[in-house]
Amino acid sequence: MGQRNVYIGFFLLTLLGVYPVLGYGQQVKNVLEAFEGLSSEPEIMVISNTIEVPSEEGHLQGVQLIENNGNEKLLISGSSLKQAYILQVDLATQKTDALISLMKEPYRHAGGIQVSEPYIVVGIEDNFTKTASKVCLYNYRDGNLSKARPTFSMDRKGEAKRQTAGSTGLLAIDTGYLMVVSNWDSRNWDFYRIDPEKNKQTMLASFAAPDDWASYQSINLIRDGKAIYAIGFYNKERVGHADLILVSSPENFEPIMEKVSTKTFNCTNAVDFGAAAGLQVDKQGNLHIWGTQRDPLKRIAVNKFSQH
Repeated sequence: MGQRNVYIGFFLLTLLGVYPVLGYGQQVKNVLEAFEGLSSEPEIMVISNTIEVPSEEGHLQGVQLIENNGNEKLLISGSSLKQAYILQVDLATQKTDALISLMKEPYRHAGGIQVSEPYIVVGIEDNFTKTASKVCLYNYRDGNLSKARPTFSMDRKGEAKRQTAGSTGLLAIDTGYLMVVSNWDSRNWDFYRIDPEKNKQTMLASFAAPDDWASYQSINLIRDGKAIYAIGFYNKERVGHADLILVSSPENFEPIMEKVSTKTFNCTNAVDFGAAAGLQVDKQGNLHIWGTQRDPLKRIAVNKFSQH
């Protein structure tokens, strides 16, 4: 009976986000140590792409790793003239295997993304008028991602560039999920607590980025036992960069928003952190950074940066 209670307790802690959920709860033992322990040199992959991916007036935008039915897949968001999409890559074969059309114009621009089991969050915006966006969570384990049916959806509308959704982050917390949505060039960050199953959200805070902060193209959330952080990805002088930003304590959300560390990454084969980048926490609690190139060509370069 005692052993059964231990199993139940571990299961409940997992649901609350205290432990990583199947390796994708985005929690590590010590975020700062994990971040600073990342190698600046990548593992290099080249993906074979036989899918005709829409690319006119768009590019690849964000990248995340999932495991579904024992198979590791990269999910790469993208924008184009006519539609927003997810391009799926099978890592075992290093080939693309699906193109998921999320929305049609005017919601043609899918930005930076993040997975937090069992969801992937995607911000999809009208990047022409820049006045409207939709933030969607798709459950990739029950097939709703492949059907482009969001479990949760939130509309954002307002003055040009203010309510866009160029980058999104998602993190399991004790009270559901913490979500961050950044607008055009990530000048403002809006934080929400969300309940995907009830399709409800609560606005927690809005933060105006300092003028010297980068135009992050992807923002991902990560935590340890003491704090919640964000990692913002960008390119500068053809070099990949990532800023580690202290967001809040995990118990009571109060934005701190202090940049605590910056790392550079020696991207190869035209991999561009100003296009598609994102973090992964594996089942052992190790941090990895993935990046890919801007354009969905017949051969797509991927870089993976891991802890030493």
